[in-house]
Amino acid sequence: MAERKRPEVTESLPTLRTDSARVKVHEWTVEVASGPDKGKSLTTLESLIRVGTDSTNDLVLSDGTVSRRHVEIERTSRGFIVRDLGSRNGVFLGSHQILQAVLEPGEKLQIGKTRLVVDQRKKPTEVEITGDDRFGEMFGSSEAMRAVFALLRRAAATDSPVLIEGETGTGKELAARALHQHSARRHGPFKVVDCNRLSEDVAEVELSSPPGGGLPPLFDQAQGGTLFLDDVGELPASVQPKLLRLLDSREADVRFVASTSRNLDEEVRQERFRKELYFRLAVARVRIPPLRARKEELPHLARYLMQHLGAQIDLSPQTLALFEGYDWPGNVRELRNVLERGALMQETGNTQWLDFLATGDNSKKGQQSLTELVISLPYHLAKDRVVGDFERVYFTEVMKASNFDMQIAEQKTGLSMQSLYRLLKKNGLRLKDLKNAEQLEK
Repeated sequence: MAERKRPEVTESLPTLRTDSARVKVHEWTVEVASGPDKGKSLTTLESLIRVGTDSTNDLVLSDGTVSRRHVEIERTSRGFIVRDLGSRNGVFLGSHQILQAVLEPGEKLQIGKTRLVVDQRKKPTEVEITGDDRFGEMFGSSEAMRAVFALLRRAAATDSPVLIEGETGTGKELAARALHQHSARRHGPFKVVDCNRLSEDVAEVELSSPPGGGLPPLFDQAQGGTLFLDDVGELPASVQPKLLRLLDSREADVRFVASTSRNLDEEVRQERFRKELYFRLAVARVRIPPLRARKEELPHLARYLMQHLGAQIDLSPQTLALFEGYDWPGNVRELRNVLERGALMQETGNTQWLDFLATGDNSKKGQQSLTELVISLPYHLAKDRVVGDFERVYFTEVMKASNFDMQIAEQKTGLSMQSLYRLLKKNGLRLKDLKNAEQLEK
């Protein structure tokens, strides 16, 4: 079959007929005015961005005096709210160090040796949003989420590859499944590939044609349907050319959808992710905003999740205020877990289920002893907390001792490879993040 080259641009997707409206939104820009990355900038319609040296940030800097996750900037009706994310060298507005402050357009921030200017464009951009607050199993009543649903609906009407971006726990796999269910391929298979597990040895088997000819196993299993490349940003560099060749060959009747929590633009700039593969996968891009950027929908989202859990929890004004004051680093997945735990506690007559959430950021203070933790929480919550802390410490140290080799870690832990991957993912531990953290400690 003749090779068909795709242009290295993001395609405009045809509009799907649905109840929708167009709202005017102003783009805003964060620009590096001085420092090692002078001239670098980010222009966005998003309501919240993060700045730091880690590749998962929206604006990635090379300044060694800037922390991995240094500062967060949120656009609100009151102006730009700036928050220090626990950086080493702080955030300064003029001569004053701040933890949180409201910033006017045009004002400058100092982080490390870098000075940032935050500004808003005068001419608005029109964005289409739907009146529907659901897409598949996803729920979102905010304008930001309804705009996401509009993009997903438009993407579902095509057969183009889609890249779904967002933090861990925002629902990227749910978005991919919904996209498949609303597409012409909905009667075909939906095959999930965990790119964390696609090592060179595994890829040699899964991405190679069998001896007698035919399609590679992964492509054959997804024939006529959708192949979802979960966490594609974790794909080893040695495997990326194999996948690219298969994408270019167009031999299989497969639609490709990929997800990532990394900033792949930056990964490409740093030559950690192949530019050609990025352009093949990111024909259309959809970004799911974090929960902390859409807290106005927390009451509705919590009730929606409770319906799916078959649980009834009293969402009093005090409870909702506690929800709104929490940062939700685990996003919607964490909210679901908290509600599920609350339902279990209330079934046993325990009404202190929110204590876990109320003390959830004590780890940041670093002052609470195990004894204080145990006596401040009911049995089941204390057990969950202690076991969770143990697992994170245990698997972090095991991976370091194993030099991040999964086969060695399998022998050390006595767990199967499948169980080991599941527990690492459950505790939010990624091999690349663990390796980067160890390098920073040296």
